[in-house]
Amino acid sequence: MRGFAIVGAGLISFLGFASAASAADLPERSWTKAPPLVAPAFNWSGFYAGVNVGGAWYDGGNITTSSNVASLIPPANIILVPVSNSNQAGVTAGGLVGYNSQIDRVVLGVEADFNYIDLKSTRNGSITVGLPGGVTGSYNPTNTSKIDWFGTVRGRIGFVPAERLLVYATGGLAFGDVKTNIVHSQAFSNGLSRLWLGDNSDVRVGWTVGGGAEYAFTNNWTLRGEYLYVDLGSSATTATFQGTDPLQSQIRYNASRENRFSVARAALSYKF
Repeated sequence: MRGFAIVGAGLISFLGFASAASAADLPERSWTKAPPLVAPAFNWSGFYAGVNVGGAWYDGGNITTSSNVASLIPPANIILVPVSNSNQAGVTAGGLVGYNSQIDRVVLGVEADFNYIDLKSTRNGSITVGLPGGVTGSYNPTNTSKIDWFGTVRGRIGFVPAERLLVYATGGLAFGDVKTNIVHSQAFSNGLSRLWLGDNSDVRVGWTVGGGAEYAFTNNWTLRGEYLYVDLGSSATTATFQGTDPLQSQIRYNASRENRFSVARAALSYKF
């Protein structure tokens, strides 16, 4: 038994020596640094708020005028007044809030904005005609439509072609304050003058569509360019005689305007 113990102890000693020698022959272990932490990819999801500024212009939109004067006072040519249209471009500025949800490369969102706008469209003209008795008359109508503010509530659907770039289409509800005004003056060579005035202001509701591109230049700040086409429907008013003459008081001058306009603007937003 003692011999077995001696042999076993020797075998253990031999194995330990061999293991140490083998370890000495191995090359020295090299250590590498862990890869640096990579910032997560930018994601468009979340709430945001911002401001916008740009320009706007009336986009077509028929202006129609009418009167009952031909049925009351001949000749009928006194209402055939040549007119010119003047559509004034204006500025717009406002604020916006919204929410986005990104699914892979698709972004779905909803946005609302409220904006000041300075838009005016005018139709006017003047004509002088000869009347019975050698009297001449000058007829001067001016019809004006003006929009002072508008807002939208829209859905957005976009695609992310690059991590921080969003290209989107948008559309939804639009509303705005539309003012329609008529001034129709008449002056005659015999010293007589007449005046009709009409004014109307109400909030019109319509629709809007558009699109744009937005870039996130930091994790919180984004900058976009956007185009919107807005249709607020038709507005109208009627001018009544500013006097007491019973015959002239029966005359009405009417104007109706289709309120369609375009908006091109830039917006700066903060993503929470």
